[in-house]
Amino acid sequence: MSDDDLCRLSATELLPRLRSGALTSARLMRAVLDRIDRLDTATNGITHLDPEAAMAGAEALDALLAKGEAPGALHGIPVTVKDLLRVRGLPMEMASYAFEGQVAEDDAEGIARLRRAGALPFAKSATPEFGHKVLTDSPIAGISRNPWDTSHSCGGSSGGAGIAAAMGFGPIHITSDGAGSGRIPASACGVAGLKPTWSAIPHETTSDVFGSLTVIGVMARTVPDLVLGFNAMKGPDRRDPMSFGSATPPVALPADPVAALRGLRFRLVMRTVNDWVDPEVEAAVLDAVARLTDAGAVNVGQIDDPVHDIGNALIVMRAYQYARFGHLMGEFADRMDRTARLSLTPGPQHTYDALANAQRARTEIFREVERQFDGADIYITPTIAAPSLPADQAQDGPLVTDGIDRGPLREAWYPYTIPQNASGHPAMSVPVGMSSGGIPIGMQIVGPWHSEQRLLAVAAAVEALMPWAHRWPPAA
Repeated sequence: MSDDDLCRLSATELLPRLRSGALTSARLMRAVLDRIDRLDTATNGITHLDPEAAMAGAEALDALLAKGEAPGALHGIPVTVKDLLRVRGLPMEMASYAFEGQVAEDDAEGIARLRRAGALPFAKSATPEFGHKVLTDSPIAGISRNPWDTSHSCGGSSGGAGIAAAMGFGPIHITSDGAGSGRIPASACGVAGLKPTWSAIPHETTSDVFGSLTVIGVMARTVPDLVLGFNAMKGPDRRDPMSFGSATPPVALPADPVAALRGLRFRLVMRTVNDWVDPEVEAAVLDAVARLTDAGAVNVGQIDDPVHDIGNALIVMRAYQYARFGHLMGEFADRMDRTARLSLTPGPQHTYDALANAQRARTEIFREVERQFDGADIYITPTIAAPSLPADQAQDGPLVTDGIDRGPLREAWYPYTIPQNASGHPAMSVPVGMSSGGIPIGMQIVGPWHSEQRLLAVAAAVEALMPWAHRWPPAA
C-alpha cells in the first residue's frame, strides 16, 4: 500500500493495522507529513507543525507497542488541532501577530485526553485572527483555500480543519465552533463536522466558562471517525462547570443506521431570517430529506418562519472577544485583520445595556430552538445558504449571487448555525451533494441537549444512503 493510500484511510480502517503492529505509527506519520509538504502549498490549511517532534512521538508509540504495552483506543492516529487550542510544544498564535512565537506549555484537556488515548496531536490548522469570522484568512498566515476550487473560501473559522480533513492530512481534526465555525467549513469542504452540546467536551481554557458561545468539536471524513474523536474527548472536567452534565455513555453507532431511521421524527427548516436559499442547496437538502423519509423517518412539518435573534447572539460573542483581546489594540491594531480590528473597537455593542439585552435574547433563542423539537426528535436545515464563497470575500461584505445582494453574511449565508451556539444545542453538518460548480453542499442536523448519540446515528444513515468519503477534491 502506498503512502497516499494510507492517507486516504479512515481512523477506523487504520486502527486495527496500528494496534496489531502491521502498520507502524512512524510510517503513517511520515506519510501524512510528506502529504502536507507536497499538497498544502495550494490550500494553506496547516499553519504549524514540528516534523521531528511528530516523528519522535510516533516512534515512541511503536517502541511501547513492541514492548507489549496495550495500545490506546486511538493508538498512532495523527490529529490536527485548530490554532485556537493549546497543544503542548506547538505554537499557539491564534493567527495574530499579538501572539507570534508563543508556544503552548501544556495541552487543553480535550487534547490531553486524545493524547492519553494514544493519538498524536501533531499540527495546528489555520484560523482567522482570534477565530473572529467565518472565512479563513489572516495577516500572519494568508488565505486558506477550498481544496475543491482554490479560488473559493474553505469557510471558517475552522477552515484549516476543513482543508485537512478533505485533503487527508490525518483522519481526525479538532475544531472550535462559536457561530458555526466547525460546521460551515465542513459544509464548504465536503466533510462531516460535529458541534457538541455546550461543554460536552470541556473547554476549560476559555476565559469565560459561563458566558462563551464557543465549544470544542471534531471534524472528519467519516461519521465513525467523528465518533472516535468525540468519545475520546467528552466527559466532565472540574475546571469547566458547564461540563458537569456531560457524563453520558460513549456514542455507539447502530449496526444498521438506515434501519434505525424508522420512526425518527424530524422537522425541516429551510429558511429562518433569510428569504433566499441557493436552488442547488435547497434541492440537495430536499433530496437527502426524501431519502430519510423513504427509509422510514417521518417529516412532522415545519414551524413557519422561526426567527432567531442572531444579532444579539453575536453581541455576546463580540463582548467575549473584546474582553479577551481588546487590550491588544494599542500595540497591534495596525497589524490586525481589518474586521478583527473593527470588532474590537469600542462601540454601542460593547455597552452594559447591549450585553444585558443580548443575554436575555439568548434565553429566547434557547426557547425558540427548543420549540423546533415540539413533536420532533431532530430538525434539519441547510448548513449554509449557498456553496463556498470567493476566497477574497469580506466578512463585512454582503452575500452576492448572480449579481444580487442577498444581505449581510450572518443573515443571508449562515443564519442556520448561529442559534445553536447561543442555545447550547448540539448540531452537525454532513455532505449531501455537489453544486454544478463542483463545490460540496452540506446539511445541518440539530438535536436536544446531549443527543449526540442520535445526531451521529442519523449522520451515519445519511452517509450510508449518500456516501461521500470516496470523493476527493482536485487539490488532493
